[in-house]
Amino acid sequence: MNKSTLIGLMTAFLLAAPTGSWSENLFDREASDVHFQKGLRLYFQERYDPATREFEEAVNINPDHARAYYFLGYAYYRLGKFQEARTAFEQAYNMNPEYSPIPRQ
Repeated sequence: MNKSTLIGLMTAFLLAAPTGSWSENLFDREASDVHFQKGLRLYFQERYDPATREFEEAVNINPDHARAYYFLGYAYYRLGKFQEARTAFEQAYNMNPEYSPIPRQ
């Protein structure tokens, strides 16, 4: 096999490779979780503004991170940003009804 054929095959392979492979998803979840954990630490230190930035980054990386939306809602609430809090709570609840700011009876 000559060099140009090999380059052509490699290019075709790379172009045909699916996006969003398991390793990319794993990396995204891990990166999202790092931001989420930072957000939790900041939230419990009552540093709500930087906590919101971490939770926002977590959901930007992994839009399916219901817990990050949930705590984002609480951080916004603590900052008096009630509309943003409601939106975040709705996102969390729509993904998983366990994440509701209203206690169950």
